Amino acid sequence: MTPSSKNAPVALITGASRGIGAAIARQLASLGYRLSLVARDKIALQALSEELSALGFEPAQIIVQDLRVPNAAEASKKVIQQVVSHWHALDVLINNAGVAPKIGLLQEMTEHAIEQTLDLNLKVPLYLMQEALRVMVQQSCGTILNLNSVAGKTAYPFWAVYDASKFALRALTQAVCEEARSNGIRVCGIYPAATDTAIWDDLDLQQAPDRQGMLTPVQVAEAVAFMVQQPPEVLISELTIQPLKPAL
Repeated sequence: MTPSSKNAPVALITGASRGIGAAIARQLASLGYRLSLVARDKIALQALSEELSALGFEPAQIIVQDLRVPNAAEASKKVIQQVVSHWHALDVLINNAGVAPKIGLLQEMTEHAIEQTLDLNLKVPLYLMQEALRVMVQQSCGTILNLNSVAGKTAYPFWAVYDASKFALRALTQAVCEEARSNGIRVCGIYPAATDTAIWDDLDLQQAPDRQGMLTPVQVAEAVAFMVQQPPEVLISELTIQPLKPAL
């Protein structure tokens, strides 16, 4: 079902300029959602917005924001305020933005890499959830979906800080899910296996993984759409998605 533009639900997607975030934007636009897209790359966001408009979808709101600024709480509040001011609603928050540091032993990790990973993978979703919940409680409805990873369920050596950020995000998701459900708000986690995105370009691996055996961003986006499109009385609290014949 594609709702009319006037009454269509509003979805905020972080990390929307490329990869899984952009695929989610395309998928939700095709379902009639009104979109607010957040990322640092203004040019990529504009290109995506123009692509969606050319297909006849509602023009997306573009928010150029680095959520990793020292005051992530204030940046998150600003983003949520912009969305509500623009659309007068916020129905879905999709915390997709994330980072994976270069793999290595814990003692080899730099302070910068540790802080960046914990900030973007845990603190930013936390603060965005906090601000979104304040809006959704007033509406008595809403869905928050945190893009996690199979590394949020299984710890992998040489990925210790990344694992920690994702395990913590899972705990946060589970706890807030129980807190929020009495208010008609769904808080969910999705746990994709390795997905073919640009994140692998920056990891400096000794041996390049077989990307043909990975999930695609479109496959993850379709799973996201399945979760958020459930009837309001239905909660899918967790969904793990992986290829039948994994590459890793």
